[in-house]
Amino acid sequence: MPARLLFVAFLFAAALPARAGDAPAGVPLPPITPVDGYFVMTQDDATTSSKCIGDPVTPLCAVETVMACEIRGNDDLCRIGMGLKKNPGLSAGPVSPRIYWVMHRAILTDETIPWDDHELKWRPGEAGVQAGDVRIDIADKICEKGEISHTACKTEDDLPAIAAYIVRQQGDRWAVINWRPPYVPPY
Repeated sequence: MPARLLFVAFLFAAALPARAGDAPAGVPLPPITPVDGYFVMTQDDATTSSKCIGDPVTPLCAVETVMACEIRGNDDLCRIGMGLKKNPGLSAGPVSPRIYWVMHRAILTDETIPWDDHELKWRPGEAGVQAGDVRIDIADKICEKGEISHTACKTEDDLPAIAAYIVRQQGDRWAVINWRPPYVPPY
């Protein structure tokens, strides 16, 4: 009897439609960060939450690699996280560590593309944001005083900065295609 119940439960679950925002098989969407939870990004791997910086095997790993490029002032990490052959020249030098969390993630459809980029200056000839790309919204706060926590890391108005990262699969790797504030018109 228990085996039969498991089989019926399996058939029932298989017949349910996928929820909006669920990833198709093989697309590893990161979980939304729990309330009061956060990740840490610092100047070195030992004190950084991510263990995949420089190895963009998931969409979040690509995003974290680009974030590490900015925080560490290492343009080669931008090249790797963006899936480019040469450095894009985006790094301005190391900055303070920060805490960050995943606020939103989804696979884009024609109806949910956040902005229209026909061609990106650092990706000549490549399509801009398109259906099937992954969107990951990251909120972060800068930690300037040495202590790393929700209360110690502040912004001017104590609201986190938010960026929407668009990530595309390139073979067995992922690459950040573009990022900007999520609800601002294209610049």
